[in-house]
Amino acid sequence: MHPNLVDHLRAFCAIADTGSLTAAAKELRRPISSVSYSLAQLEQQCGFPLLGRGTSRAELTERGRVLLAEARSVVERARSFTTHAQSLEKGEETRLRVLIDVLFPRADLNQALRAFAADHPHARFQFFNSSLATLWDDLRIGNFDFALTLAAAIPSDIAARHLGTETLGPVCATGHRLAGLPQPLAMRAFDRERQIYYVGSPQIDMERVGRLFSTDVWTVNDVESIKSMVTAGLGWCFSASRTFEPEIARGEVMRLTCEDMQFHPVRTVVVAWPAHRRPGPLGRQMVQALADQYGQGDGMAGVLRPEAR
Repeated sequence: MHPNLVDHLRAFCAIADTGSLTAAAKELRRPISSVSYSLAQLEQQCGFPLLGRGTSRAELTERGRVLLAEARSVVERARSFTTHAQSLEKGEETRLRVLIDVLFPRADLNQALRAFAADHPHARFQFFNSSLATLWDDLRIGNFDFALTLAAAIPSDIAARHLGTETLGPVCATGHRLAGLPQPLAMRAFDRERQIYYVGSPQIDMERVGRLFSTDVWTVNDVESIKSMVTAGLGWCFSASRTFEPEIARGEVMRLTCEDMQFHPVRTVVVAWPAHRRPGPLGRQMVQALADQYGQGDGMAGVLRPEAR
């Protein structure tokens, strides 16, 4: 590989984008002679012309057009490599390990991740599902950067950034027996109706998890399986307000109301981390991206510190 291949490819892409060597030189802040030299060297390596001659506007040859996408890919990978190396040189983390509560609303999260990935192409994420039955312990001992959860209360050794609130509630298929009863339902209506419940590990003591309101409970460790079972009428489950939005819109699932407000708890949407282990630069930027997406302004400025609770 020619030692200046990336520079030559960058010049080639700039010529294709701007339509002339002069405009490409201006964009790259290089002399025209340097851009012309890069093009000539690249054509020499290829063994055929990449740019048509004899027109006022620089137009790629057919072979040039075929190679343009690959040239852009090499230039982008080189840029990503440089950015990654600079981050490592500054001591910044490039990988984020994140715990996600299975009830955490995903639509806003995905929007924040899309924007963050565009601004930080070198960032690498590892996501792990969890539930409140184990999430705080997992966060303390699992070497995670932070957790995204719906919390009723936050432990004293955990710092968190408030993002919003979410109301949970029971849902079932529109053909389920509960759907045909007058609303709001009495609490006893759920006693013998199968509850589908998320459990992340078979070692979890079901006596400690809470929020079990039926004598018939099926446990599942996959959210999509729970949605499928509920939609199929196999039972009811607790859900965040937007988890079943598509199924509700299609008339397959409905929200239930209950006389007892235990069935409609309001939870705080937070991004949280161990109080003794403040997120690094990349983690703090992710917190900011989440705060921006949820309309909460200054990311780290709104941290709920343990001593303030």
